[in-house]
Parts: sequence; structure tokens; C-alpha cells
Amino acid sequence: MLMQFPMAHDDELLGSVIARFVKRQGLEDDKVALRQLFASQKIVPSSVLQGHANQLLANIGHLWTISPRELLEKHTLLPVFRPFVASKAYNHFVRDLCDEGKNHSMLRTGVNASNIVWPSNFRICPLCCQQQSRRFGYLYWQRLFQCPGVEACPEHGCLLIDTGVPLQSHRRHRFVGTQAFMQDIPAVSPLADRKDLLLSIGVSDLLRCKTTETPNNYQWSRFYRALARQRDICRGKGVQHKEVAARVRAYWGVDWLERQGLTLDVDESWLVSMFRKHRRPFSYLQHFVCWFALCDKKPVLSDVLAEASQFSNQPLRKAVYFSPRAEEVCHQYRALWNEILGRYGSLRDVRKHREGARVYSWLYRFDSQWLALHKPEKISPKSKPKVDWTKRDQMIVREVFAIERSVWQDLGGPRRSKSWYCKQVVSRRILEKKLSKLPLCREFFVRYAETVDEYQTRRLACIFARLVLNNGWRIPIYEIERMAGLNQRKCREAGRQILYQAIPAWCFSEEVAFRQHPQMG
Repeated sequence: MLMQFPMAHDDELLGSVIARFVKRQGLEDDKVALRQLFASQKIVPSSVLQGHANQLLANIGHLWTISPRELLEKHTLLPVFRPFVASKAYNHFVRDLCDEGKNHSMLRTGVNASNIVWPSNFRICPLCCQQQSRRFGYLYWQRLFQCPGVEACPEHGCLLIDTGVPLQSHRRHRFVGTQAFMQDIPAVSPLADRKDLLLSIGVSDLLRCKTTETPNNYQWSRFYRALARQRDICRGKGVQHKEVAARVRAYWGVDWLERQGLTLDVDESWLVSMFRKHRRPFSYLQHFVCWFALCDKKPVLSDVLAEASQFSNQPLRKAVYFSPRAEEVCHQYRALWNEILGRYGSLRDVRKHREGARVYSWLYRFDSQWLALHKPEKISPKSKPKVDWTKRDQMIVREVFAIERSVWQDLGGPRRSKSWYCKQVVSRRILEKKLSKLPLCREFFVRYAETVDEYQTRRLACIFARLVLNNGWRIPIYEIERMAGLNQRKCREAGRQILYQAIPAWCFSEEVAFRQHPQMG
């Protein structure tokens, strides 16, 4: 049980707190630190979305009284996703970061696939660093400064400085702390623009926004439709997307948008999707860009969220169309429709062509009942044949048995673990992902997959057989260890017995036999 753990500062990243603990304890081995904190050596640190909160609090909960959810919302970047995703999805993010399994939060939150440019290095405010150094005697990473789009310190109004320290260490299991920052901190930094400062303040409010203040019932599609109407950038019921893009470019500038990954050059850009029905969540930076560019006064986060939550979540009623000439021209459109159906076999093919789309649109609006009776039959999707897992299991197990028979007499080669066998077969992905449906393959791995003890034994047998053939068995034990790549710490029990019991006994018996049978002649 740990006896001490650093106190986390306000807005400090969880990885920074852990890095201070590792430095204070003098732990050079990354996996020793992981074992002390998480009781596992397989944790991969994440600077912005550190997971495995339950495992961490199981070891330090007696020193840091905080719930897993509160820990994530106060010391990771998780809160920036809360208002812009559904409650179910957000709770899924929390479970991912709390559970002991593999952390998929970077995938689920869309960080990996996002067009937003996330910073690659840690950033600091020089004036904040000077305050930290005077008050605490050390520095720590502030989470606000690592958010995309934040380029200014809201407290001091100066631009941030790139430290050159990568967010993810080149050492897979290393927590990156401020001790890796070796440069001198400048005394001053240039003042930031007003828009950069306002954006930093908005993101800071978003990070500090409490759960009770965000009920996650925001109707962003209707909010942006209403925002477009208020700014008079609608034509009928449609939004004038070119006018929206022009206002966004005028406010933020093309260079700033490109630097953040929010380019507007393409026709179907992210901004067009923002003012249509939201079929996927957008990042906080995309929302802030729209708010600041289109609102007349400085947008306040709480006011915007309150406005977005006032819209009804009921689906919109189907529009009712009316035309005084509908009955007069109805028979003409029906005749055209029948003629078009004679040329095309499916509704998709009809709507691909301009004339077909025009006739379909008119009938859908003014003669929908007749159209419903005269639509082409739906094309049923071709159902994929069901997989015969028994047959596939037998096929794959024959393949791995053939691999086993080809190497079983070879004492050399790498460890023949489960992953090694998977890499040798053609159906590698199936064997890795669907092993629960392949009982014969599971049984093969139980019986033939090589453990570390067995692998070390085979390595020693291979080396010693080579030495005996070359009459070099009299070399010291430590030379055999070096040739096998083993040492006192890595060697397992089976290897120790061979090195320190079996080999000396064999050497002694050979020496005795050699004395009893002198050379003839």
C-alpha cells in the first residue's frame, strides 16, 4: 500500500500528478511505477485522457478521496466532450476511462479520426510557470493549455509557449512530467489577440462546467437553424452556406482555420454539416468557431447551453404541400412516372437522373398516396451467408498443426506463443478476434503455445547442444547465460535448474568419464 501521493493542483492533468509522484519516489523503471500505482505493468499512459481510474484509486484512494468520475472530469480533457454528445455516449466514455480493460477513449471520442489538429507538444504560459515555481518550487502541466485552439492564457492574456516536450513519450510506459522540459522559461510572452483570449476563456469555462449544469438535452440542429434565421442568412427554409463560410473566414482568418484543421475550401465542408441535421457530434472547437463568428456579442457558454436546451426534442412534423394546379397536372406526372419506371428498375436508379428526381419530388409532395402504391419494389439487400464456424475452426487448426509439425524439431527460433502462431496463418485476424468461436484452436494454444519457461528451456537446450557438438561444453555458466540472453532477474525457475544443477552435473559426469577412458595409442 502506498504511503504518500502528491496533492493535485487545480486544472492539473492526471498524468502530471502521476509524473510528480514517480519523480518524488525516484522510480527509474516505468513498469515498477505502473505496478505500484495500477497493480499492472500493461498500462499505457495518455496525457489528455488517462484511463484505468478504478485501478489507480484502488491503490491511492486512501490518500486521495475522490470518485473516479470526478477524477476524470477535474484532471483530464473529458469535459470538453460532455455538452456535444448524447448522455449515453458520454457515460460510455466515462466507463471506458474507469474500467480495467483496454482504453478505447481516443477512438470513441473521435480524437484519432478528427480533422481538428491536436497539439503534439506540451504548452505552457511563462507567467503561470513563474507563479508555480515561486509558490510550489516545481512546475506542472495545465490541461487548459493542451486543448486544441487554445493559444493564450486567459489569466495573463499572453500567448502560450511550445515546450518541445511531446505529449506522448517515446518510451511507451513513461508518464511525461515537467522535468523533461529543460529550456529556460522566458520572462515575458507576446500579448494575445482578443479573439484568442476569448476562445481560451470559453474553453476554460467548458472544462470547469459542472455536470449538474449540463443535462445533455441540447438540440444542436435546431439551435443552429434558429441561429441562421436570427442572423438573416437563410433563403426560405435553407441556409446560405456560402454566407456562413464568409463570416467565419472574416472573423477567424484563413490561416488560423487551416492551422486548426478547419479548412473551408471544399464544398461539403464541416461547416455545411453544422447547419444541417446533426447526424454525428462535432468537437467543441467547431462549435466555438461558429458561435464567435455569428453571434453579435461575446457568447457566454452558460447562455448558449441554456438556449440550446430550450428547443423541443420532438421530431418535426411532416410538411404539408398545396398547389391549386395539382389536380390539373396530376395525370401528366403519373404518366411520366409510369414511363420512367419502364426504363429503370429501382427507385435509386430513378432518382439518379434529373427528370426522375423531379417527377418523384412532385408526386411525393402532391400525390403521395398514389406514389406509395406505384413505387418499384424494394431491393432486398443480399444477405451474407452464415459463417460455418465449425468448418472454419477445423480449417484453421489444420493450418496451425502444419506449422507446428514444421518447427517442432527445430530448437532455434523465436518464442512460439499464441501471437506467433497467429502471425503465421493466413486467417490471422479471424484467429485473433474470433478465438472464442474456435474451440479447436483454443485447445491447440493451451497444449502447444510455448510459455516463457518452456522458451527459456529450449533456448538453453539449443545453445548447449551447439556447444557439445563443438566440444565447447567446458565454458563457464555465465557465458551460457550471456549467449541465451538470460540473467538472474529474467531467468525463470526451469532455466535456473538447468543452468545451476543440470549443466554442472552433466559436465562433472563428462569429466569423470574422460578420466576413466584415456586416449588409445
